[in-house]
Amino acid sequence: MNGTLKQLLRSATSFLKKLRMYGTEVCLVMDDQILEKLNSVLDRKLEINSLGALTTSVTAKQKEEQDLNETAIAIDSSAFLRMSKISRSEDVIDYMLSQHKAPLILPGQVIQEFWNNQLSAIDTQAVSLRKKHEELKGITSKIDSAFEEFHSDMGKLLSDFEANHGYIYDESTRHSTMQALRALEQKAIVPYVPRLRFYQMAVARKRTKTPPGFKDDGDGDFYVWLDLLYGLMKAKQQGAKFSHVIFVTNDVKPDWSRNGIAHPILAAEMGAAVGATLEVFKVEQFGKMIIDKSSL
Repeated sequence: MNGTLKQLLRSATSFLKKLRMYGTEVCLVMDDQILEKLNSVLDRKLEINSLGALTTSVTAKQKEEQDLNETAIAIDSSAFLRMSKISRSEDVIDYMLSQHKAPLILPGQVIQEFWNNQLSAIDTQAVSLRKKHEELKGITSKIDSAFEEFHSDMGKLLSDFEANHGYIYDESTRHSTMQALRALEQKAIVPYVPRLRFYQMAVARKRTKTPPGFKDDGDGDFYVWLDLLYGLMKAKQQGAKFSHVIFVTNDVKPDWSRNGIAHPILAAEMGAAVGATLEVFKVEQFGKMIIDKSSL
């Protein structure tokens, strides 16, 4: 009996191993199919409705109301850095964490751009001191010009301090930023496309001024877009329901949007990739919209 049980256990173990391997192979095949479709959309092997998107963009006078439960949310690095500083940020983050039903996407490229750019976007002690000095300068300039030498010396001291201690975050900003990071870590999907697979396409799109990112020297925005589309395509393949996408960014260059209206090419690619419409929000506008619509 013991021998029979051992044999059954070995057989079951072998079967489970094969099942896991099969499941892994299926996932890899499905991922490759998604990447191939993404490549086809971006390389125009699949048709995109660019003319329809252009017509919609030009004629759109008022944005249609969208159901938040059917709206995927994606956050760019320029917005991610400022998410913790908007009005009622904790309520907005709580909504995304505990109430939002559709996918929440944080493109993988955004993670490294957060680290690369954080010192220039988040208030530090050095920046806070410089702001205080500017306020003091404004007050004393109305009293006596004799303060000019003092402010010149203070400016040099601040420059030295910033060079040596600029990494020290303002405590309130650091705290709220960490809250936002922890919340996103629990809920957000963080997709990455294989970088080398799309390298030549990045070069070709920049030469043809295809959005996003043709206004920049690097290809960071292009990979943000790739990661976003890839994440949405995987989410839809896994059964996620959404018909609209809000991309939250404080990047105001026209290779992303004009006055909140997404570049027609981006809107057309979004439609071809996942069958959804695309809207672009600044982070403050996004926060207000969440508060208003969710009645927080």
